[in-house]
Amino acid sequence: MAGILIWQFDNLSGRGLFKNESIATEESSTRSWNEAVNTEISSDVLEQLQEESDSATYELQVNRLKNLITALDVHEKFKQEVERLIKEGHSLPDVLIAYEFLYQSYGRMQDLEPLIKQKEDGKEWDAVFTDYNRKHETYVPRSFDSEYLEGLLKTPGVTPDDIMLADRLSFVTDTEVKDILEDRLESDKSWKQIAVELNVLNGSSSLPRVQITEEELAAFSTDTFTEDNVAEAFVLAQKLAETPESVVELMQAGKSEEAIMAASYSHKYSS
Repeated sequence: MAGILIWQFDNLSGRGLFKNESIATEESSTRSWNEAVNTEISSDVLEQLQEESDSATYELQVNRLKNLITALDVHEKFKQEVERLIKEGHSLPDVLIAYEFLYQSYGRMQDLEPLIKQKEDGKEWDAVFTDYNRKHETYVPRSFDSEYLEGLLKTPGVTPDDIMLADRLSFVTDTEVKDILEDRLESDKSWKQIAVELNVLNGSSSLPRVQITEEELAAFSTDTFTEDNVAEAFVLAQKLAETPESVVELMQAGKSEEAIMAASYSHKYSS
């Protein structure tokens, strides 16, 4: 593994990431694959989208909705909430942008409509995202007691990702880590099922990883843009499906993560 650094991150932002060279280099899927995803859109939603669009735009809107449902493994409970918001007259691009931001932030279903309403009240998306992040404490992985952690890792069926996912869900829901892990082990539930019960939009079964070579760190870092900044840019680029070079350039120019996310999601769902 010489020359390659593996950065594992919490799927919220570049903040709180940590480096661990013992982790496998394969990228982990954000899909849980335990349950089929229902991409069928209700007739009421289809009729509303058709009324609001011409024929070309209608097909594009429907495809964007279905693509989000598939890519983010949207549970039926959350899909019904998305459809409710659309039927109540909220624009599809706003719903999709808010949903993907909250998914990446391990946000909860009850946060979705308030974000959309902020946008409708005149805020730009970067300001909406900044306000959300200001009101929600940044996730930092907790330090477990070494004996407790060793015991968890010896438990059949428990992986390091399981512990970190339980910690992540614990942080946003104020549920004890041990209670989440016990629920998973005793019920054989998927992480997607557990997240749904906690109203958390992101039910991924593993944490993504980003590979960065030492050469890339050296090439993109400067006196004012550190290696940690480079890693944050690569993490953000993977989440947004943008090139690392483009995100590094934007961050070096002083763009905030929220502004970069807002621009990327707006292009993805509104252009």
